[in-house]
Amino acid sequence: MSAGILAGRGAMFGTLAAGMALLALVIVGLLFLKDPLAPLLLIGMAVAGTLGLLLLQRPFTATLIAWFLILLPPGDLRFDETTYTLAANGAVLAALGAGTAQAMGRPGPIRWNATCLLVLLYILWGVVTLLWAPDLIEARRKLVSWTISFILLLTIINQLRSVDALDRFMKMLSLMGWLLVACAIYTIFFGGYEFGQRLKVFETNENVFGLMLITTLPGVLWPVLRSSGPRRIVMMVLSVVFLLCVLLGTALSGSRGSSLAVLLLLVAFLFGKSTRTWGIVGLALLLCIAVAAPFLFETISNRFAEEQGGEFGGREVLWWASLQLLRDYPATGVGIGNGPFALHPYLAALTTESNHRLDLPSHQPFLEVAIETGLFGLLIYVAILASAILSFVRFRAAWTASREMPNAYYAIIPGITVAYVMAWIKSGGLENHTSLLVVLVLLLAPSLIATAQAREPVAERRSGEAPSWNRSPASVGHAAG
Repeated sequence: MSAGILAGRGAMFGTLAAGMALLALVIVGLLFLKDPLAPLLLIGMAVAGTLGLLLLQRPFTATLIAWFLILLPPGDLRFDETTYTLAANGAVLAALGAGTAQAMGRPGPIRWNATCLLVLLYILWGVVTLLWAPDLIEARRKLVSWTISFILLLTIINQLRSVDALDRFMKMLSLMGWLLVACAIYTIFFGGYEFGQRLKVFETNENVFGLMLITTLPGVLWPVLRSSGPRRIVMMVLSVVFLLCVLLGTALSGSRGSSLAVLLLLVAFLFGKSTRTWGIVGLALLLCIAVAAPFLFETISNRFAEEQGGEFGGREVLWWASLQLLRDYPATGVGIGNGPFALHPYLAALTTESNHRLDLPSHQPFLEVAIETGLFGLLIYVAILASAILSFVRFRAAWTASREMPNAYYAIIPGITVAYVMAWIKSGGLENHTSLLVVLVLLLAPSLIATAQAREPVAERRSGEAPSWNRSPASVGHAAG
Protein backbone atom coordinates (compact mmCIF):
# COMPACT_ATOMS: atom_id res chain seq x y z
CA MET A 1 0.00 0.00 0.00
CA SER A 2 1.47 3.36 -1.04
CA ALA A 3 2.31 6.13 1.38
CA GLY A 4 -0.19 8.43 -0.36
CA ILE A 5 -3.09 6.03 0.25
CA LEU A 6 -2.06 5.55 3.89
CA ALA A 7 -1.83 9.31 4.35
CA GLY A 8 -5.25 9.78 2.77
CA ARG A 9 -6.85 7.21 5.05
CA GLY A 10 -5.11 8.67 8.05
CA ALA A 11 -6.38 12.14 7.19
CA MET A 12 -9.92 10.85 6.70
CA PHE A 13 -9.95 8.92 9.99
CA GLY A 14 -8.50 11.95 11.77
CA THR A 15 -11.20 14.19 10.33
CA LEU A 16 -13.91 11.69 11.31
CA ALA A 17 -12.56 11.43 14.85
CA ALA A 18 -12.43 15.21 15.26
CA GLY A 19 -15.92 15.58 13.85
CA MET A 20 -17.38 12.92 16.14
CA ALA A 21 -15.68 14.48 19.17
CA LEU A 22 -17.10 17.91 18.29
CA LEU A 23 -20.56 16.42 17.70
CA ALA A 24 -20.44 14.70 21.08
CA LEU A 25 -19.57 17.97 22.79
CA VAL A 26 -22.48 19.75 21.10
CA ILE A 27 -24.90 16.99 22.04
CA VAL A 28 -23.80 17.10 25.68
CA GLY A 29 -24.14 20.86 25.69
CA LEU A 30 -27.68 20.71 24.29
CA LEU A 31 -28.73 18.11 26.83
CA PHE A 32 -27.41 20.19 29.72
CA LEU A 33 -29.09 23.34 28.44
CA LYS A 34 -32.43 21.50 28.32
CA ASP A 35 -33.51 23.58 25.36
CA PRO A 36 -37.04 22.61 24.17
CA LEU A 37 -35.71 22.72 20.61
CA ALA A 38 -32.85 20.36 21.48
CA PRO A 39 -34.49 17.25 19.93
CA LEU A 40 -34.97 19.05 16.61
CA LEU A 41 -31.42 20.36 16.71
CA LEU A 42 -30.11 16.88 17.46
CA ILE A 43 -32.05 15.43 14.52
CA GLY A 44 -30.76 18.17 12.27
CA MET A 45 -27.18 17.57 13.39
CA ALA A 46 -27.60 13.83 12.85
CA VAL A 47 -28.75 14.43 9.27
CA ALA A 48 -25.99 17.00 8.67
CA GLY A 49 -23.41 14.66 10.18
CA THR A 50 -24.51 11.79 7.95
CA LEU A 51 -24.35 13.97 4.85
CA GLY A 52 -20.96 15.25 5.96
CA LEU A 53 -19.58 11.72 6.25
CA LEU A 54 -20.85 10.90 2.78
CA LEU A 55 -19.37 14.07 1.31
CA LEU A 56 -16.00 13.31 2.85
CA GLN A 57 -15.67 10.55 0.30
CA ARG A 58 -16.84 12.83 -2.53
CA PRO A 59 -14.93 16.11 -2.14
CA PHE A 60 -15.80 17.47 -5.57
CA THR A 61 -19.51 16.87 -4.93
CA ALA A 62 -19.14 18.74 -1.62
CA THR A 63 -17.49 21.62 -3.48
CA LEU A 64 -20.23 21.79 -6.11
CA ILE A 65 -22.94 21.80 -3.43
CA ALA A 66 -21.19 24.69 -1.70
CA TRP A 67 -20.91 26.59 -4.98
CA PHE A 68 -24.59 26.02 -5.76
CA LEU A 69 -25.76 27.27 -2.36
CA ILE A 70 -23.53 30.35 -2.42
CA LEU A 71 -24.67 31.11 -5.98
CA LEU A 72 -28.33 31.34 -4.90
CA PRO A 73 -29.18 35.05 -5.23
CA PRO A 74 -30.50 36.93 -2.18
CA GLY A 75 -34.28 36.81 -1.98
CA ASP A 76 -37.05 34.29 -1.40
CA LEU A 77 -35.07 31.55 -3.16
CA ARG A 78 -33.11 31.26 0.08
CA PHE A 79 -36.35 30.76 2.07
CA ASP A 80 -35.27 31.52 5.66
CA GLU A 81 -32.09 33.61 5.71
CA THR A 82 -30.83 32.18 9.02
CA THR A 83 -31.28 28.59 7.89
CA TYR A 84 -29.72 29.40 4.53
CA THR A 85 -26.68 31.00 6.16
CA LEU A 86 -26.12 27.94 8.36
CA ALA A 87 -26.54 25.58 5.40
CA ALA A 88 -24.31 27.59 3.06
CA ASN A 89 -21.53 28.10 5.61
CA GLY A 90 -21.75 24.45 6.61
CA ALA A 91 -21.44 23.40 2.97
CA VAL A 92 -18.38 25.61 2.52
CA LEU A 93 -16.74 24.12 5.61
CA ALA A 94 -17.63 20.60 4.42
CA ALA A 95 -16.07 21.34 1.03
CA LEU A 96 -12.93 22.68 2.73
CA GLY A 97 -12.69 19.66 5.04
CA ALA A 98 -13.26 17.11 2.28
CA GLY A 99 -10.84 18.91 -0.02
CA THR A 100 -8.18 19.06 2.69
CA ALA A 101 -8.52 15.33 3.40
CA GLN A 102 -8.23 14.60 -0.33
CA ALA A 103 -5.19 16.85 -0.71
CA MET A 104 -3.41 15.14 2.20
CA GLY A 105 -3.88 11.77 0.56
CA ARG A 106 -2.87 12.85 -2.93
CA PRO A 107 0.76 12.90 -4.07
CA GLY A 108 2.14 16.35 -4.59
CA PRO A 109 1.53 19.74 -2.95
CA ILE A 110 -1.68 21.76 -2.82
CA ARG A 111 -2.20 23.62 -6.09
CA TRP A 112 -2.07 27.41 -6.17
CA ASN A 113 -2.14 29.95 -8.93
CA ALA A 114 -1.68 33.70 -9.24
CA THR A 115 -5.41 34.46 -9.05
CA CYS A 116 -5.87 32.54 -5.81
CA LEU A 117 -2.80 34.09 -4.21
CA LEU A 118 -3.96 37.59 -5.19
CA VAL A 119 -7.35 36.95 -3.57
CA LEU A 120 -5.52 35.91 -0.40
CA LEU A 121 -3.36 39.05 -0.61
CA TYR A 122 -6.50 41.20 -0.90
CA ILE A 123 -7.95 39.53 2.21
CA LEU A 124 -4.74 40.20 4.14
CA TRP A 125 -4.80 43.85 3.06
CA GLY A 126 -8.46 43.99 4.10
CA VAL A 127 -7.43 42.76 7.56
CA VAL A 128 -4.90 45.60 7.74
CA THR A 129 -7.64 48.15 6.93
CA LEU A 130 -9.46 47.05 10.10
CA LEU A 131 -7.02 49.36 11.90
CA TRP A 132 -8.89 52.43 10.60
CA ALA A 133 -12.31 51.01 9.69
CA PRO A 134 -14.99 52.80 11.80
CA ASP A 135 -17.56 49.96 11.61
CA LEU A 136 -15.84 46.70 12.50
CA ILE A 137 -19.04 44.68 12.19
CA GLU A 138 -19.47 45.57 8.52
CA ALA A 139 -15.75 45.06 7.99
CA ARG A 140 -15.84 41.57 9.46
CA ARG A 141 -18.91 40.74 7.35
CA LYS A 142 -17.08 41.74 4.18
CA LEU A 143 -13.98 39.80 5.21
CA VAL A 144 -16.06 36.68 5.83
CA SER A 145 -17.54 37.05 2.33
CA TRP A 146 -14.07 37.34 0.81
CA THR A 147 -12.83 34.38 2.85
CA ILE A 148 -15.69 32.23 1.56
CA SER A 149 -14.79 33.30 -1.97
CA PHE A 150 -11.17 32.30 -1.34
CA ILE A 151 -12.21 28.86 -0.01
CA LEU A 152 -14.47 28.24 -3.01
CA LEU A 153 -11.72 29.27 -5.41
CA LEU A 154 -9.04 27.22 -3.65
CA THR A 155 -11.16 24.06 -3.54
CA ILE A 156 -12.15 24.26 -7.19
CA ILE A 157 -8.56 24.95 -8.26
CA ASN A 158 -7.45 21.73 -6.58
CA GLN A 159 -10.30 19.60 -7.93
CA LEU A 160 -10.86 20.86 -11.47
CA ARG A 161 -8.24 18.55 -12.99
CA SER A 162 -9.92 17.15 -16.10
CA VAL A 163 -12.58 17.85 -18.70
CA ASP A 164 -14.81 15.36 -16.89
CA ALA A 165 -14.60 17.54 -13.78
CA LEU A 166 -15.44 20.58 -15.92
CA ASP A 167 -18.48 18.62 -17.13
CA ARG A 168 -19.74 18.43 -13.57
CA PHE A 169 -19.06 22.10 -12.87
CA MET A 170 -20.99 23.02 -16.00
CA LYS A 171 -23.83 20.75 -14.94
CA MET A 172 -24.06 22.67 -11.66
CA LEU A 173 -24.23 25.97 -13.60
CA SER A 174 -26.90 24.53 -15.88
CA LEU A 175 -28.99 23.41 -12.91
CA MET A 176 -28.80 26.91 -11.42
CA GLY A 177 -29.75 28.49 -14.75
CA TRP A 178 -32.80 26.29 -15.27
CA LEU A 179 -33.84 26.89 -11.65
CA LEU A 180 -33.83 30.65 -12.27
CA VAL A 181 -35.78 30.19 -15.50
CA ALA A 182 -38.36 27.99 -13.75
CA CYS A 183 -38.76 30.57 -10.98
CA ALA A 184 -39.19 33.33 -13.56
CA ILE A 185 -41.91 31.36 -15.37
CA TYR A 186 -43.66 30.69 -12.07
CA THR A 187 -43.55 34.39 -11.18
CA ILE A 188 -44.99 35.41 -14.55
CA PHE A 189 -47.91 32.97 -14.49
CA PHE A 190 -48.65 32.62 -10.77
CA GLY A 191 -46.97 35.58 -9.07
CA GLY A 192 -49.35 38.32 -10.16
CA TYR A 193 -46.95 39.78 -12.68
CA GLU A 194 -48.31 42.38 -15.11
CA PHE A 195 -46.55 43.18 -18.37
CA GLY A 196 -45.00 46.61 -18.28
CA GLN A 197 -43.71 46.13 -14.73
CA ARG A 198 -40.19 45.05 -13.87
CA LEU A 199 -40.05 41.30 -13.34
CA LYS A 200 -38.84 40.56 -9.81
CA VAL A 201 -38.23 36.84 -9.50
CA PHE A 202 -38.68 35.69 -5.91
CA GLU A 203 -37.57 39.13 -4.65
CA THR A 204 -34.24 38.81 -6.47
CA ASN A 205 -32.66 42.08 -7.56
CA GLU A 206 -33.41 42.63 -11.25
CA ASN A 207 -29.81 43.38 -12.17
CA VAL A 208 -28.52 40.35 -10.28
CA PHE A 209 -31.09 38.15 -12.03
CA GLY A 210 -29.78 39.24 -15.44
CA LEU A 211 -26.18 38.69 -14.39
CA MET A 212 -26.98 35.20 -13.13
CA LEU A 213 -28.64 34.24 -16.42
CA ILE A 214 -25.54 35.34 -18.32
CA THR A 215 -23.25 33.52 -15.89
CA THR A 216 -25.12 30.22 -16.10
CA LEU A 217 -25.43 30.26 -19.91
CA PRO A 218 -22.09 28.39 -20.47
CA GLY A 219 -23.45 25.50 -18.40
CA VAL A 220 -26.31 25.07 -20.89
CA LEU A 221 -24.16 25.51 -24.00
CA TRP A 222 -21.40 23.15 -22.84
CA PRO A 223 -23.37 19.84 -23.28
CA VAL A 224 -23.84 20.73 -26.95
CA LEU A 225 -20.07 20.80 -27.38
CA ARG A 226 -19.66 17.49 -25.58
CA SER A 227 -22.43 15.59 -27.39
CA SER A 228 -22.87 13.93 -30.74
CA GLY A 229 -25.68 12.41 -32.77
CA PRO A 230 -29.28 12.65 -31.52
CA ARG A 231 -28.19 13.78 -28.06
CA ARG A 232 -26.45 16.80 -29.58
CA ILE A 233 -29.67 17.78 -31.34
CA VAL A 234 -31.60 17.58 -28.07
CA MET A 235 -28.96 19.61 -26.25
CA MET A 236 -28.95 22.21 -29.04
CA VAL A 237 -32.74 22.60 -28.81
CA LEU A 238 -32.51 23.01 -25.03
CA SER A 239 -29.77 25.61 -25.42
CA VAL A 240 -31.92 27.61 -27.85
CA VAL A 241 -34.86 27.44 -25.43
CA PHE A 242 -32.63 28.67 -22.62
CA LEU A 243 -31.26 31.44 -24.84
CA LEU A 244 -34.84 32.54 -25.52
CA CYS A 245 -35.51 32.56 -21.77
CA VAL A 246 -32.40 34.69 -21.23
CA LEU A 247 -33.60 37.20 -23.83
CA LEU A 248 -37.07 37.43 -22.32
CA GLY A 249 -35.90 37.32 -18.71
CA THR A 250 -33.47 40.21 -19.06
CA ALA A 251 -35.99 42.25 -21.07
CA LEU A 252 -38.84 41.71 -18.59
CA SER A 253 -36.56 42.47 -15.64
CA GLY A 254 -35.99 45.94 -17.06
CA SER A 255 -32.24 45.72 -16.50
CA ARG A 256 -30.73 47.90 -19.20
CA GLY A 257 -27.19 46.74 -18.53
CA SER A 258 -28.09 43.04 -18.71
CA SER A 259 -30.19 43.51 -21.85
CA LEU A 260 -27.37 45.31 -23.66
CA ALA A 261 -24.94 42.66 -22.42
CA VAL A 262 -27.07 39.83 -23.90
CA LEU A 263 -27.32 41.71 -27.20
CA LEU A 264 -23.55 42.17 -27.23
CA LEU A 265 -23.12 38.45 -26.47
CA LEU A 266 -25.24 37.45 -29.46
CA VAL A 267 -23.21 39.74 -31.73
CA ALA A 268 -19.98 38.29 -30.32
CA PHE A 269 -21.22 34.78 -31.08
CA LEU A 270 -21.45 35.74 -34.77
CA PHE A 271 -17.66 36.06 -34.98
CA GLY A 272 -16.99 32.45 -33.96
CA LYS A 273 -17.61 29.63 -36.41
CA SER A 274 -18.62 27.23 -33.64
CA THR A 275 -20.93 29.77 -31.94
CA ARG A 276 -22.42 31.44 -35.01
CA THR A 277 -25.55 29.28 -34.87
CA TRP A 278 -26.44 30.63 -31.43
CA GLY A 279 -25.77 34.19 -32.55
CA ILE A 280 -27.97 33.91 -35.64
CA VAL A 281 -30.78 32.06 -33.85
CA GLY A 282 -30.67 34.47 -30.90
CA LEU A 283 -30.88 37.58 -33.09
CA ALA A 284 -33.63 35.94 -35.18
CA LEU A 285 -35.63 35.19 -32.02
CA LEU A 286 -35.12 38.77 -30.88
CA LEU A 287 -36.46 40.11 -34.20
CA CYS A 288 -39.43 37.72 -34.25
CA ILE A 289 -40.45 38.66 -30.70
CA ALA A 290 -40.13 42.37 -31.46
CA VAL A 291 -42.48 41.96 -34.46
CA ALA A 292 -44.94 39.35 -33.15
CA ALA A 293 -45.08 40.18 -29.43
CA PRO A 294 -43.67 43.69 -28.83
CA PHE A 295 -45.42 43.89 -25.44
CA LEU A 296 -42.74 41.53 -24.09
CA PHE A 297 -40.22 44.33 -24.59
CA GLU A 298 -42.47 47.04 -23.15
CA THR A 299 -40.67 47.16 -19.79
CA ILE A 300 -37.17 47.55 -21.16
CA SER A 301 -38.35 49.92 -23.92
CA ASN A 302 -39.96 52.21 -21.34
CA ARG A 303 -36.81 52.16 -19.22
CA PHE A 304 -34.70 53.26 -22.18
CA ALA A 305 -37.27 55.82 -23.41
CA GLU A 306 -37.77 57.46 -20.02
CA GLU A 307 -34.02 57.42 -19.28
CA GLN A 308 -34.95 56.83 -15.64
CA GLY A 309 -32.06 58.18 -13.59
CA GLY A 310 -30.27 59.39 -16.73
CA GLU A 311 -28.20 57.41 -19.18
CA PHE A 312 -26.45 55.54 -16.36
CA GLY A 313 -29.48 55.03 -14.13
CA GLY A 314 -28.60 57.79 -11.67
CA ARG A 315 -25.18 56.31 -10.97
CA GLU A 316 -23.24 59.39 -12.08
CA VAL A 317 -23.86 61.11 -8.73
CA LEU A 318 -22.71 58.01 -6.87
CA TRP A 319 -19.58 57.79 -9.00
CA TRP A 320 -18.74 61.46 -8.52
CA ALA A 321 -19.22 61.20 -4.76
CA SER A 322 -17.03 58.09 -4.72
CA LEU A 323 -14.25 59.90 -6.59
CA GLN A 324 -14.37 62.73 -4.07
CA LEU A 325 -14.14 60.22 -1.22
CA LEU A 326 -11.23 58.46 -2.91
CA ARG A 327 -9.46 61.80 -3.33
CA ASP A 328 -9.54 62.26 0.45
CA TYR A 329 -8.41 58.67 1.25
CA PRO A 330 -6.35 57.54 -1.76
CA ALA A 331 -3.77 55.39 0.01
CA THR A 332 -5.75 53.58 2.68
CA GLY A 333 -9.42 53.85 1.79
CA VAL A 334 -11.99 54.05 4.60
CA GLY A 335 -11.69 50.39 5.58
CA ILE A 336 -13.09 47.24 4.03
CA GLY A 337 -16.88 47.01 4.23
CA ASN A 338 -17.25 50.67 5.22
CA GLY A 339 -17.69 52.19 1.76
CA PRO A 340 -21.46 52.87 1.84
CA PHE A 341 -21.33 54.40 5.33
CA ALA A 342 -18.46 56.72 4.46
CA LEU A 343 -19.98 57.63 1.09
CA HIS A 344 -23.20 59.05 2.56
CA PRO A 345 -21.88 62.51 3.57
CA TYR A 346 -20.28 63.02 0.16
CA LEU A 347 -23.50 61.96 -1.55
CA ALA A 348 -25.59 64.23 0.68
CA ALA A 349 -23.45 67.19 -0.41
CA LEU A 350 -24.42 66.55 -4.04
CA THR A 351 -28.11 65.56 -3.75
CA THR A 352 -30.85 65.26 -1.15
CA GLU A 353 -32.72 62.48 -2.92
CA SER A 354 -30.88 59.68 -1.10
CA ASN A 355 -30.48 61.19 2.38
CA HIS A 356 -32.59 58.36 3.79
CA ARG A 357 -30.20 55.73 2.44
CA LEU A 358 -27.11 54.92 4.46
CA ASP A 359 -26.29 51.73 2.59
CA LEU A 360 -25.85 52.98 -0.98
CA PRO A 361 -22.69 51.57 -2.58
CA SER A 362 -20.79 53.24 -5.40
CA HIS A 363 -22.56 51.04 -7.98
CA GLN A 364 -19.23 50.45 -9.69
CA PRO A 365 -17.08 47.54 -8.47
CA PHE A 366 -13.72 49.23 -9.01
CA LEU A 367 -14.84 52.36 -7.17
CA GLU A 368 -16.27 50.28 -4.33
CA VAL A 369 -12.96 48.50 -3.91
CA ALA A 370 -10.96 51.74 -4.17
CA ILE A 371 -12.88 53.72 -1.55
CA GLU A 372 -12.74 50.80 0.91
CA THR A 373 -9.15 49.59 0.47
CA GLY A 374 -7.44 52.47 -1.32
CA LEU A 375 -5.41 52.41 -4.51
CA PHE A 376 -3.31 49.48 -3.29
CA GLY A 377 -6.44 47.38 -2.82
CA LEU A 378 -7.68 48.46 -6.23
CA LEU A 379 -4.35 47.40 -7.77
CA ILE A 380 -4.68 43.93 -6.22
CA TYR A 381 -8.30 43.66 -7.37
CA VAL A 382 -7.46 44.58 -10.96
CA ALA A 383 -4.57 42.10 -10.84
CA ILE A 384 -7.00 39.33 -9.80
CA LEU A 385 -9.08 39.85 -12.93
CA ALA A 386 -6.05 40.37 -15.18
CA SER A 387 -4.35 37.19 -13.96
CA ALA A 388 -7.38 35.08 -14.89
CA ILE A 389 -7.58 36.66 -18.36
CA LEU A 390 -3.85 36.20 -18.98
CA SER A 391 -4.10 32.57 -17.89
CA PHE A 392 -6.95 32.03 -20.35
CA VAL A 393 -4.93 33.51 -23.21
CA ARG A 394 -1.70 31.76 -22.28
CA PHE A 395 -3.13 28.22 -22.24
CA ARG A 396 -5.14 28.45 -25.44
CA ALA A 397 -2.59 26.38 -27.41
CA ALA A 398 -2.59 23.59 -24.81
CA TRP A 399 -6.40 23.53 -24.81
CA THR A 400 -6.84 23.43 -28.57
CA ALA A 401 -4.13 20.76 -28.92
CA SER A 402 -6.16 18.28 -26.88
CA ARG A 403 -8.71 16.24 -28.79
CA GLU A 404 -10.92 15.92 -25.71
CA MET A 405 -11.31 19.64 -25.16
CA PRO A 406 -13.89 21.43 -27.37
CA ASN A 407 -12.30 24.29 -29.29
CA ALA A 408 -15.58 26.20 -29.13
CA TYR A 409 -14.88 26.86 -25.46
CA TYR A 410 -12.46 29.59 -26.55
CA ALA A 411 -15.23 31.16 -28.62
CA ILE A 412 -17.89 31.06 -25.88
CA ILE A 413 -16.03 32.22 -22.78
CA PRO A 414 -14.66 35.54 -24.17
CA GLY A 415 -18.18 36.52 -25.22
CA ILE A 416 -19.60 35.54 -21.82
CA THR A 417 -16.84 37.47 -20.05
CA VAL A 418 -17.35 40.65 -22.07
CA ALA A 419 -21.13 40.47 -21.65
CA TYR A 420 -20.83 39.84 -17.92
CA VAL A 421 -18.39 42.72 -17.40
CA MET A 422 -20.63 45.08 -19.36
CA ALA A 423 -23.55 44.39 -17.00
CA TRP A 424 -21.42 43.98 -13.86
CA ILE A 425 -19.45 47.19 -14.28
CA LYS A 426 -22.52 49.27 -13.30
CA SER A 427 -23.66 47.01 -10.47
CA GLY A 428 -23.62 47.80 -6.78
CA GLY A 429 -22.25 45.55 -4.07
CA LEU A 430 -21.17 42.88 -6.55
CA GLU A 431 -17.41 43.36 -6.46
CA ASN A 432 -17.21 39.99 -4.70
CA HIS A 433 -20.34 38.25 -5.99
CA THR A 434 -20.11 34.51 -6.59
CA SER A 435 -21.07 35.02 -10.23
CA LEU A 436 -17.74 36.82 -10.67
CA LEU A 437 -16.00 33.77 -9.19
CA VAL A 438 -17.73 31.62 -11.82
CA VAL A 439 -16.31 33.82 -14.58
CA LEU A 440 -12.86 33.54 -13.00
CA VAL A 441 -13.12 29.72 -12.89
CA LEU A 442 -14.25 29.59 -16.52
CA LEU A 443 -11.22 31.67 -17.48
CA LEU A 444 -8.87 29.56 -15.35
CA ALA A 445 -10.24 26.16 -16.43
CA PRO A 446 -7.86 25.63 -19.41
CA SER A 447 -4.79 26.29 -17.25
CA LEU A 448 -6.08 24.10 -14.40
CA ILE A 449 -6.75 21.14 -16.68
CA ALA A 450 -3.56 21.55 -18.74
CA THR A 451 -1.42 21.86 -15.60
CA ALA A 452 -3.04 18.80 -14.01
CA GLN A 453 -2.48 16.76 -17.16
CA ALA A 454 1.17 17.81 -17.24
CA ARG A 455 1.79 16.90 -13.60
CA GLU A 456 -0.44 13.86 -13.17
CA PRO A 457 1.51 11.28 -15.20
CA VAL A 458 4.43 11.28 -12.75
CA ALA A 459 2.19 10.76 -9.74
CA GLU A 460 0.08 8.18 -11.55
CA ARG A 461 3.09 6.17 -12.67
CA ARG A 462 4.13 5.91 -9.03
CA SER A 463 0.77 4.42 -8.09
CA GLY A 464 0.56 2.25 -11.20
CA GLU A 465 -2.77 3.78 -12.31
CA ALA A 466 -3.50 5.26 -15.73
CA PRO A 467 -3.89 9.05 -15.95
CA SER A 468 -7.49 10.26 -15.54
CA TRP A 469 -7.76 11.66 -19.08
CA ASN A 470 -6.87 8.27 -20.53
CA ARG A 471 -9.55 6.45 -18.54
CA SER A 472 -12.38 6.70 -21.07
CA PRO A 473 -15.91 6.80 -19.62
CA ALA A 474 -18.51 4.44 -20.95
CA SER A 475 -20.42 7.35 -22.42
CA VAL A 476 -20.54 11.12 -22.48
CA GLY A 477 -23.40 11.00 -20.03
CA HIS A 478 -21.26 8.97 -17.66
CA ALA A 479 -18.43 11.45 -18.06
CA ALA A 480 -20.73 14.31 -17.12
CA GLY A 481 -22.05 12.47 -14.09
